[in-house]
Amino acid sequence: MSDGPAQPGHILAGYWLVDVTSEDRALEIAARASACPGPGGKPGNDPVEVHAIPGDPTQA
Repeated sequence: MSDGPAQPGHILAGYWLVDVTSEDRALEIAARASACPGPGGKPGNDPVEVHAIPGDPTQA
């Protein structure tokens, strides 16, 4: 049995959907989001997961 990709004990606080033309751009945005200031103004370095959202599966 698996709890899914999230680490046990952590709570999903929110999510972003970004419409980008490449995976590299999505990873760039994720890296910037992870480095956003946290408590005390220091970079948070929070984990960010990137998942592709497939297009219309009937058109595969």
